Amino acid sequence: MLLIGMLLFSGNAPASVIGGESGAYLRYPVGASAFAMGGAWSADPSTLAPWWNPAILAREKQRLLTLGGGIRPMGQSDGFASFSFRVPPRVGMGLFLLYRGDPFLNDLYDENENPIERAAYTTITGKIALSYYITRKLSAGCNLSIHYAKLPYGFSGDHVVYTKATSIGSFDFALSYLFSEKITLALLLRDVGNKMDWTFTYGDSYGVPNDDRALPSLILAGSYRTQLLGKPFLWNCDMRSYFMTGDWKRLERPQVVLFNGWEWRYWKEFAVRLGLGDLLFNGDITSGNGNYRKNFSLRITGGLGIDMSRWRPGLQMNYAISTDKVWAGIDQQIDLTYTF
Repeated sequence: MLLIGMLLFSGNAPASVIGGESGAYLRYPVGASAFAMGGAWSADPSTLAPWWNPAILAREKQRLLTLGGGIRPMGQSDGFASFSFRVPPRVGMGLFLLYRGDPFLNDLYDENENPIERAAYTTITGKIALSYYITRKLSAGCNLSIHYAKLPYGFSGDHVVYTKATSIGSFDFALSYLFSEKITLALLLRDVGNKMDWTFTYGDSYGVPNDDRALPSLILAGSYRTQLLGKPFLWNCDMRSYFMTGDWKRLERPQVVLFNGWEWRYWKEFAVRLGLGDLLFNGDITSGNGNYRKNFSLRITGGLGIDMSRWRPGLQMNYAISTDKVWAGIDQQIDLTYTF
């Protein structure tokens, strides 16, 4: 909460436009469980740990496979896969792959209203994760990220012109601490060194290079396990802060974003999940210019976890639904997890 206080009274924190910054597509929650919990999934993720927190991989006792996808308004779609396993006695490893894009950009026209062929944009992100079990309470982890993107940026005749970029060498660093039987804490530094080198060619004579650096983020996360009406109840909270640019200069528009999620397993086969995501805190709250109230937006999320062990031991299905951050429609994700 100290970070939030620093932002509220910072004279250098006007309205943030983090959503339009480089790498914004990577900030959208991945996985139906995390999605239903409002994006609060970093402290002790039970699925997709190579993406959310590689530090906990060394504590996983079984192999875990996850497959899933999602759809968003205006044709955007996700697809993801994850596999994690433990190497006794102290090492955990994981692999992760994410597709995000829109394969159906239709009804395109040039300035003279002539039709242009259908376009698409594609992003693929891979992560290779490693974790080490330091003590019974503390574990550390990191992952190496590989990014690929193909984006349309113009046309020649009725053909769409694309540009591509690939980046290898982005890192996430994570610590996980078991404070007690009920509380797990985590500290993460994400997207360190995430840089995409683009070239935009105009005509046949020259190309314009562009270095695109994603903003690194610092995440403080917690998970609290208790009971409600005698049934397991979980509260997760992520606090994600942006203070530095991709080349480690002070960000002109710093901000903190809060994510909260709750899970209640009242029935043995079903877990009910609710969440509030993208609660923004920045200097506009105290500036008096009215921008904070005018631009305020959040996501309301929910979903179910369904235990399918009666059909296949270790199998679970997760489903999530959410309001879009700009209230343009409904977002959905679904996945299957298999523990063996």
